[in-house]
Amino acid sequence: MPGAQFPRTARLLLPREFDAVFQGGRRERGRFFICVISAGQTGAARIGFAVGKKHLPAAHERNLVKRLARESFRQRRAQLPCIDVVLSPGRDVRKGDRVSLRADLDALFDRLAQWPAILELVQSRSAHSVDPQTPKDQAPGTAREEEKQ
Repeated sequence: MPGAQFPRTARLLLPREFDAVFQGGRRERGRFFICVISAGQTGAARIGFAVGKKHLPAAHERNLVKRLARESFRQRRAQLPCIDVVLSPGRDVRKGDRVSLRADLDALFDRLAQWPAILELVQSRSAHSVDPQTPKDQAPGTAREEEKQ
């Protein structure tokens, strides 16, 4: 896909962003990967990686997996709904070669783009979300907001 980018805003960077996905997310499995999906906090899909030494002890293997995942996500980001994804390798990830790992990632992201449960989750959260510019004490249904009325 020409023009596809992977800017800093497309990545989960802070521990609290990862925690939010792990706490409120749903799991989706591929052959080699597991991802946890949650409704996004920004206007576009974002991804974070949790690639530890347990399944990929060598640094070059971890780097390869992250590089393949970044490229697959970058090419499919425009088709994904506003979700946050944390991607982790499964226990069979070392059995796959580059082609099979990439095919599994592509299939996983394509499935996320079409997954009705994800779309429902995103729509339900966005319907109940509070404007980020509104302070928490002035959000609808809070005591301060009710005092003003």
